Amino acid sequence: MNISIIGGGPSGMFLSILLKRNKPDWAVRIFERNDRVGKKLLATGNGRCNYTNVKLNKTNFHSENISFPMKIIEKFDNKETMEYLKTIGIYPIIEKEGRVYPLSLQGSSVLDLLRIEMDKLGVDVVLNEKIDKVIKRGDRFLLNGSKKYESDILVIATGGLAMPSSGSDGIGYRLAKEFGHDIIDQYPTIVQLESDFYKMKSLKGVRIDTNASLYVEGEKVSTKSGDVLFTDYGLSGPAVLDLSRQAIQALKNDKKVEVGVNIVGINKEEIQSMIENRIKNLEGIEITSFFIGIIHKKLIQSVLNVIQFQLGTKLTSIYHDDKLSKAIIKTLSDFRFNITGYKGFGNAQSTIGGVDTTEINEDSLESKLVKDLYFIGEVLDVDGDCGGYNLQWAWSSAFVAGSNINNKER
Repeated sequence: MNISIIGGGPSGMFLSILLKRNKPDWAVRIFERNDRVGKKLLATGNGRCNYTNVKLNKTNFHSENISFPMKIIEKFDNKETMEYLKTIGIYPIIEKEGRVYPLSLQGSSVLDLLRIEMDKLGVDVVLNEKIDKVIKRGDRFLLNGSKKYESDILVIATGGLAMPSSGSDGIGYRLAKEFGHDIIDQYPTIVQLESDFYKMKSLKGVRIDTNASLYVEGEKVSTKSGDVLFTDYGLSGPAVLDLSRQAIQALKNDKKVEVGVNIVGINKEEIQSMIENRIKNLEGIEITSFFIGIIHKKLIQSVLNVIQFQLGTKLTSIYHDDKLSKAIIKTLSDFRFNITGYKGFGNAQSTIGGVDTTEINEDSLESKLVKDLYFIGEVLDVDGDCGGYNLQWAWSSAFVAGSNINNKER
């Protein structure tokens, strides 16, 4: 049996290992357009490779065909992933929010171990080879790149459009279209959000471990925890990246989108108690000084502007003003940023949209339109939340496809 995998990312590499371990006599070949495989893997988890998450449920995965992702995940979940990767030499450490990393905390070690296993098993890796045309003639796939190749089974594992610097250029969508598949429109996700807040540039570099909430047309739709990073263009950090998918969908529908950030990092009740105590204990202090030690100094002027305090105002003037003290508490616990846009695929970690999964067999990931054609990973219309979920999709989809391919005979 001759199997061709277009794309040497996580799903393609993992599939090649699964196939060669079970069928060592089969010819398994990966075509990778870059000068090395796994380039995108090195960027995940800030270079530490957040390869799955111990908290796993259907809300972590998204698709137009909403039931599709979990049917695949349930066949090879996070626990099975961690156990299988141990056999390659990748041992887990679990950190905040259930994120799973290799013990080394280096993405390069995950890539190295995958490559070592591929070499040991005899996976044929063709580097610097872009397959730009595939046709099926009879029972064989004919692949055109710098050379011509033939294959019994073809797996498209090309990824989406996110991180084009890693080689992702959407070629898989074109190949799928040429085989008659429909493609769901693509947008970036797990990406930074842009704001027109007038003091955005002055807040650049401020980082808070806190909660951020997404508001669409004034209604709170989601709250996420984690770092929020203020940039010169808007908001970044894990909490914001987690909100980006819903924010982008709302923006695409011309909805008003805001992100409310708790700029203190403690809950609203604690903020209220703290503010009430400070008002009593610091009576007469100038209002700017009142906020020192509570929030980052770069945020103080913005808070004063929102609450409409003038510099030099003494705390005495709000001592008996319940309305103003409530305004302070609300502003600190839910500082609103109007969201006007989002960064593009060059900054995104994943892609919304892709090959329509209603045309894919959920038991095998084989095309319903073309026999022996498979799709795995990000090229499909499935995307996961920030926190290891997209890599979990890569492992799970590769496993399901590999299990089915292993049962095929020629």
